[in-house]
Amino acid sequence: MSLISLVEVRKDFGIRTLFDNLTLHVGERERLGLIGPNGAGKSTLLKLLAGLEPPGAGQRRVLPQARIVLVSQEPEMDPERTVLEQVFAGSGEKMELLGRYTALSDALALAHGEGRDDTALLAELSSLNARMDQSQAWGLEQQIREVLQQLGIGDTQRRVGDLSGGYRKRLALAAALVADPDVLLLDEPTNHLDADCIQWLQGYLQRFRGALVLITHDRYVLDQVTDRIVEVDRGEARSYSGNYATYLGRKAEQEESAAASEAKLKGVLRRELEWLRRGPKARSTKQKARIQRIEALQEIPKRQVKGQVSLASNQRRLGKRAIEAEALQVWASEAAREAGAAPLLRDFSYDFSPEDRVGIIGPNGVGKSTLLDLIAGRRQPHGGRIELGGTVKLAYFDQHSHQLLDGTDAAGRERKLIDVVKDAASSIELEGSTLSAAQLLERFLFPPAQQHQPVSKLSGGERRRLHLCRLLIEAPNVLLLDEPTNDLDVQTLTVLEDFLEDFRGCVVVVSHDRYFLDRTVDRLFCFDGGRLQRFEGNYSAYLERQGAAKGHASASTPTPSTEPTAPQPAAPKQRRRSFKETRELQALETELPQWEARRQELERGLATGGADYGALELLSQELSELLLRIEQGEERWLELSELPG
Repeated sequence: MSLISLVEVRKDFGIRTLFDNLTLHVGERERLGLIGPNGAGKSTLLKLLAGLEPPGAGQRRVLPQARIVLVSQEPEMDPERTVLEQVFAGSGEKMELLGRYTALSDALALAHGEGRDDTALLAELSSLNARMDQSQAWGLEQQIREVLQQLGIGDTQRRVGDLSGGYRKRLALAAALVADPDVLLLDEPTNHLDADCIQWLQGYLQRFRGALVLITHDRYVLDQVTDRIVEVDRGEARSYSGNYATYLGRKAEQEESAAASEAKLKGVLRRELEWLRRGPKARSTKQKARIQRIEALQEIPKRQVKGQVSLASNQRRLGKRAIEAEALQVWASEAAREAGAAPLLRDFSYDFSPEDRVGIIGPNGVGKSTLLDLIAGRRQPHGGRIELGGTVKLAYFDQHSHQLLDGTDAAGRERKLIDVVKDAASSIELEGSTLSAAQLLERFLFPPAQQHQPVSKLSGGERRRLHLCRLLIEAPNVLLLDEPTNDLDVQTLTVLEDFLEDFRGCVVVVSHDRYFLDRTVDRLFCFDGGRLQRFEGNYSAYLERQGAAKGHASASTPTPSTEPTAPQPAAPKQRRRSFKETRELQALETELPQWEARRQELERGLATGGADYGALELLSQELSELLLRIEQGEERWLELSELPG
């Protein structure tokens, strides 16, 4: 039985058609993974399923009693609610049951006190008890607190309006999970989550009892959670039974079959054309029919092969020295240093070789992006030194630089995609041949019809893909990648990973994407109390080592004895907040809303900044530093607020 159905749906935005005659059914307990290029309409499809976007034609059919929850990439919330109130507000039936139970209990107490007949109230309360048992509503608040804790949100009384965008996304995800709907629609839920949170979310979704429709670039989650893959591309939705690994196998078989059919067609054409050239001039009726068949064969369109992102480049030579770091130390800010706060990074020394593949991992807010900023020269260390080799041509793909793609030129006219590429190069040498800007854009999945569209019409993921194209055609030999998998589609990620395998240069990656790290790095640095611990191997090997270490620690723990033991000393009392820490907490409560307001100003400035690239670069750098300051400030606020005053 289908919970939601889209039947022969059409959806377009002006001249661009996303879907035409699309039919999709979501059944009970189904696990659908939506994949496809950025801009293909995956997020719009989720909104159509949720009923938030009307179809231009066709029908949306929904089971009347089905409860549907969508977690979009930019969820809307009431800024005046607390974290706990926001999650309660989305808890649906469980919250209603708890509210009704409280009201009935109060009414029953009042009736009993006044000596009135309470038989009807007792009967309703008994029925309500059974419903609450069935829906497991009794432990709702505890469940909410556990989910929030697993997603890294500790203070349930924090005002929603004071949270950063990343924390609001986590909060929306928590509210959706606790609501336990019949259909859960998730748009990139792993963005802003660290590896431990992603691992927990994967397990939660595996146990989820309802239907799930999921957009994610995390292919491990896609592989472990889904049982059907829906590929959205060029206005169509093709369905493949099985998980992501099964989908890849089926696609490979289809490509091989299509290639064989095309080769066979070419063979037939070759033989027929050879006959046509050698045949007699006088044509019989039979020969004319054969000629017509040849013409028909020639008119058969060639197999439509999806655009392939070819990233092989005329890379610049890199000398023996890439990056040298010696005794680096850095604090979140000069004020934090003067206040005696712990540094983000202390005493880090390492010589990056020309062919290093290094991954930087650790929880959010520990300083991973700060390290990349130090290498790129966007920040200066408070101690130590960092130097780049003389032949280094560095490209930095950070989380916000795609916003610098100018939407207008100096005259205020809207810029086209092809203009952005031509600014960097009108042509480029790739794989021994010269490609024009238009040909290069095709390789980055921008077809000719889209190349002359305004940059402002691109989705966030398409902007990141365009920015990646612009960076790589400049032939760098050192790549800094800060969360490169955010907002990029699976197809682009796969080709980027293939490119990095062949890239003859130094690569430093900050990422929470386990699949991406496994494919691209062979050495890790993990943040641990301001120090970077080195590990040889990819991320899966690191997790195995961590698991083995935990298992060894558990095995070495003595089994509790039944013999009487000496009394153990009482656990020390939790220390109280010092006067200095209280002042710091008060300052943060004033500063965090101001920082959030400034963040919004900067984002508006980037969106409307025009063609002044230098000014936009300064805005982007300030925004990057501000986001780090907000995240660290929130973590510190949570830490201080948990101490008794």
